[in-house]
Amino acid sequence: MAGKWYHVWPWLLRILGFGCLAFAWEVAHAFSIFDPTLLPGLSAVAKAFVKLLGSWNTVSDVGMTVVRTLAGFGLAAIAGIPLGIGMGVFRPVYLAAMPPVDFFRSIPVTTLYPVFVLLLGVGDKSKIGMIFTACVFVVMLNSAYGVLQARPTRRQMARLYGCSAPNVLRWVTFYEALPQTLIGLRISLSLSLIVAVLTEMFMGSEYGLGQLLTDAYTTFAIDRLYAIVILTGTIGFIFNRLFVRLETWLVPWSSK
Repeated sequence: MAGKWYHVWPWLLRILGFGCLAFAWEVAHAFSIFDPTLLPGLSAVAKAFVKLLGSWNTVSDVGMTVVRTLAGFGLAAIAGIPLGIGMGVFRPVYLAAMPPVDFFRSIPVTTLYPVFVLLLGVGDKSKIGMIFTACVFVVMLNSAYGVLQARPTRRQMARLYGCSAPNVLRWVTFYEALPQTLIGLRISLSLSLIVAVLTEMFMGSEYGLGQLLTDAYTTFAIDRLYAIVILTGTIGFIFNRLFVRLETWLVPWSSK
């Protein structure tokens, strides 16, 4: 019996967390802490959410946002991981590259919006480019830190037994840096969805959750606006949980 509760208890706590948020929302609405017109009750938002899910157009909007998110994130991973590992392996490269990388990482990507519009237009290229820019430096830095924080004993042992430098990089350094690299990827995955929605709001698009949010805001469809926010959060939550599963599978030795 105790073993059963051991597995059920974490799920109950997770549900309790969402329950507390829902309770706080209803209290704020019931006591008019905010204007009830601007903060509707959960029942009204739930109806709008169900109606939103029942619309075929929502599938297209969600699909386009997910495609842009994964495209920018994937390109950032493809470019950022090898560049970051290269920075970590070669100390002079790290010292030379760190200042510009840290500089560009510190620039809010939204301030680069006019630059991307001028260079790439207002289509998907600029949206994906902004997502890529927001994520690639995070991936690079975490990959580099993973290499720098790795214990040198394993690399030394591999060389002692005659392992070539490329094989040491592939089979030792890469796996030593993998937990920190995955942290950077996990942060970037959440960031990519945020930037995808923002670019859709700034640049406009035929389909996308950002465009849905803009339409709901400009038409003062408050119930629908909160429903879209909840849908966006749900997608981000699913992304995060799937990545945690992947992380546990890839680096079981570092999971707790």
